[in-house]
Amino acid sequence: MRKIYLFSVWLLCCLNACIEDKGNYNYVPLEEVAISGLDDSYRFVLQKSQSITPKVITNIDESNLTYCWRIGPDTLCKTKDFNYTFTRIPVAVSSNPLTFEVRDMTTDVRYSKVMQVSVVSPFYSGWLMLTAQRDGKAALAFQSYEDEQMLYQDVYQEVNNEKLSGTPLMVKQLRYQDGITGAYMDRVSVFCKNGKSPELDGTSLVRCKYYEDEFKNESLHIDNITSEYYRNENALSVVSDGLVYGKVSGSMGSPDDAYYQYPFEGDERGYKVAPFLVKGAYTSYYFALDELNHRFVYYAATTLSSRVSSVVWNEEESVSGVDLYDVQGEMIWMGAILYDDDIYSIVLDKGVYVLRRMAIEWDGRAKLLACMELPAGVVCEGSCFALHPTSPYLFISNGNMLQAINLENLSAGAGAVNEIYRYEGEILAMHYAFDNSSKLDEFGIAIQTGENESALLIINPTLSSKGEIITRYDHVEGKVVSLYRVFTTDYYSIFYR
Repeated sequence: MRKIYLFSVWLLCCLNACIEDKGNYNYVPLEEVAISGLDDSYRFVLQKSQSITPKVITNIDESNLTYCWRIGPDTLCKTKDFNYTFTRIPVAVSSNPLTFEVRDMTTDVRYSKVMQVSVVSPFYSGWLMLTAQRDGKAALAFQSYEDEQMLYQDVYQEVNNEKLSGTPLMVKQLRYQDGITGAYMDRVSVFCKNGKSPELDGTSLVRCKYYEDEFKNESLHIDNITSEYYRNENALSVVSDGLVYGKVSGSMGSPDDAYYQYPFEGDERGYKVAPFLVKGAYTSYYFALDELNHRFVYYAATTLSSRVSSVVWNEEESVSGVDLYDVQGEMIWMGAILYDDDIYSIVLDKGVYVLRRMAIEWDGRAKLLACMELPAGVVCEGSCFALHPTSPYLFISNGNMLQAINLENLSAGAGAVNEIYRYEGEILAMHYAFDNSSKLDEFGIAIQTGENESALLIINPTLSSKGEIITRYDHVEGKVVSLYRVFTTDYYSIFYR
């Protein structure tokens, strides 16, 4: 039986081998697609039109081909030629490259070229200039250091497809710090009178929100904001009609959280502060002038339960002959200096400009270190102010003249005032940018060069230089009202590989 079984198996195999295969198979050769004319990597700049023209060599009919350019899952365009303007840095993981894909619709076969790509912003580093145009309306100019030194005359409109509303007031960089990761998030604050004041993404300058819409239950206009640095140890606050509103920072909140519904409480006298809130680098108190009660007030920067109250003065260590609790006049300017961490203010009282130098002690008490009536002609209506961060000098403009006051020699009166240089046009705005970790040390001034035109001058900040111009940028449209040097601690280019 075993032999019969084996014979049957052998016979069956032989019969199968002899059967003729009569199948009708039609093999169609696949057409090939060759992609050339592309680099292995590309660098794109936000807000700048980018074009790439690949070469596609194939015998396939053009009508049967489709094209696609993508970064990761995001499709950028579906044309053979790449024509695209990045308005934001794409959100994608670093393993996602730029891919060009050609698809044969007949066979669904796809051919692709993969490239490394970086998307960078021209707004990482440069000068923001808030200007008043011929009609008085606000516009935001930007002199880039990143994109071939390009000057954007109205970067807000170019990026956001809308004009700023109202008249210009102030522009500054605001750096948020995440309470959990410690990472920084850059924003730009643009304040306008009688209009909307937007906060912009610091990378793309895309509008994130309007400050006026951040308040709970009501919309308030913004007169000033406390700090360029919104860190874990302090709350961020703004002034609106003399009242102070705050929001928490770090892990307790985010940049886009609403401000606290109610303003900070005052004492039994109430308060109405001038639109200047200043904190020393190493203190946790903000100083302000209460123009309702003619006194300096302060509040803690670390909590939303802060109370605006009268400054407690260390009378024994303050200058004699000055009433510490009666400050008449209008606040013109106030600022803090890294050099000694003191706070300086200028108040106009009955036609006289009074300069005060103040310090905050560790226990919260304050000292008035100096009080000086500035000589006539040093300050005028429209004067600009800037503190030297590492030297005891306060820069003051008067028309086209740049001056510096020696803050360690205030007792000398007029002898403390140094004339530096007279420029060809009126000084419109000033900003001293300093960051030791980034090795940033730039002094920028804006001057009027025509009826509706300004120039940005980067000057040598030493007194011995006599106002030496290091770099000059002309043809800024409008009159500059406020300027600010923006920068990032880390370069945020995002690479896709």
